[in-house]
Amino acid sequence: MDIIQRNFLRLLKSGAFGQRERIEPMSAWKWKRLYQLSQMHDVTPWVYDGIQTSHDDFFLQIRQEQMIQWKESAMMADTEIVKDEEQRLTNPLLNHKLQQWTEKEGNSPTLELLYNIIRLARFILTQGINMRHLVELGIYLRTTKDQIDYQQLADWIKKLHMGKIVRLEAALLVHFFDFKPEEIPFTKAYIGKSTIRIAEDIMNTSSEQAVDWYFTQGKNVFVRTNNSDAMMWHVRHSAKYMSYYPSEAITNFFANFAHSLSHIEE
Repeated sequence: MDIIQRNFLRLLKSGAFGQRERIEPMSAWKWKRLYQLSQMHDVTPWVYDGIQTSHDDFFLQIRQEQMIQWKESAMMADTEIVKDEEQRLTNPLLNHKLQQWTEKEGNSPTLELLYNIIRLARFILTQGINMRHLVELGIYLRTTKDQIDYQQLADWIKKLHMGKIVRLEAALLVHFFDFKPEEIPFTKAYIGKSTIRIAEDIMNTSSEQAVDWYFTQGKNVFVRTNNSDAMMWHVRHSAKYMSYYPSEAITNFFANFAHSLSHIEE
């Protein structure tokens, strides 16, 4: 992890979780790269809060024009955690269970935590791991810890066959944000080589995001994709995370495939 990534995580932890750490000195160019990293992961307001909290750090030397840019971007962004959003799974059997619990439980904190876990899991399967969703999960865990029925949550996770992908989410919370095992009692957070590789991929990712792809049909009988590179990205990505949640990954890929076919123009 390079100095830009280290300072990015320090400021993110400070702004989102109140964990202050010393900042390493950086050039104006590197601060610009850190800003771009925060924009890419959609966490600019939290990183900006971290900058404000660390204003007295000797090595926090950011140019005035850069601070203005930070402030404007932070004000325009939205860090409100989405609640009451309908959560669905593409696997019909698993989704049926989820909707039954939704009708029975209403808006309980435990069910809302499950929604956060599912939201991150589906994003991982579709687009990859985004820091914003991981931060949101961590914030919800820490702010509602005394309201959660962890045994009930663990039972739901088991019934949805989410064990492996939830362990990945927990391991990333430990790796990036220093969560303790007792803060995640519904699963075991093991940081192995695969977790380290995924964490490195997250931090080393380029600004390219998952691009939408769909099929079109012209006057001839041939159906073609609008973006073959994007299609192959989705294929490789689905294969990469297949083992973490196979019962949802397969149906999720074909749901996206079916969605792409709906764009066919006669």
